[in-house]
Amino acid sequence: MDYSIYFVPTPIGNLEDITIRAINVLKGVDIIACEDTRESKKLLNHYDINKKLTSYHKFNEKQKSEEIITNAKAGIKYAIITDQGMPGISDPGHILIKECIRENVPYTILPGASSILTGLIASGFDNERFSYYGFIPKKKQDKNKLYENLSKENKTSILLDTPHNILETIEDFKNIFPERRLAITRELTKKFEEYKIYRISEIKDSDLTLKGEFVLILEKSLDKKSDSIKNYKNEIFYMKKSGKSTKDIVKSLRKSTGFSKNEIYDYIISLD
Repeated sequence: MDYSIYFVPTPIGNLEDITIRAINVLKGVDIIACEDTRESKKLLNHYDINKKLTSYHKFNEKQKSEEIITNAKAGIKYAIITDQGMPGISDPGHILIKECIRENVPYTILPGASSILTGLIASGFDNERFSYYGFIPKKKQDKNKLYENLSKENKTSILLDTPHNILETIEDFKNIFPERRLAITRELTKKFEEYKIYRISEIKDSDLTLKGEFVLILEKSLDKKSDSIKNYKNEIFYMKKSGKSTKDIVKSLRKSTGFSKNEIYDYIISLD
């Protein structure tokens, strides 16, 4: 089938991690839409790809998607790439895909490098079922909601974080689920890539190199059927610190555990 728009994954570090098909597609389209044209030229120059480039990033994604759809209908073929990895996952592309579906514009997704799957597989954690949460939010309210979900997540969780936030994130994790394991991966496929696996309570600031983008793989929640309510002491303290009332904490724990309302309430009161 002949497509109008190709979503092409690019290497997450090592420039050799690109498929022959991806190179041929980039050489064959009319225009390559790039998240950052300067960054993309490093890859394109490496493979002697000389095509017209257009900027396509999160700040102009909606407007640019409409332009690309219009041009695609007129017969112009596009390749969509981001700085690194798969377009549409924590990178521009999702809006355009929805527009392609709505406007019946033929498109395809090429397989390729993904930091999310690379980090997950490297962790050795259960990968039959997993959840992807994207970047850890900066706003306190959004972050607290995320942590509440993670505290009862029964699947391995994948998150992204930055060097500026990672120390605060680890401190939060120590307060909420210290006994779970965390795989900290960074600089994937690059010269100084790291896969480090820790019991969260044992992580030291000195263990971390504050460079590059972090892919965090969080072990799934422990089996709650065999838990004691005392195992939720840190989680209760964190919810209190976040401003939740005793009623709200009881409601939250009843949803995520098998404990009764009275059992949870009595334990919370005993901590005061």
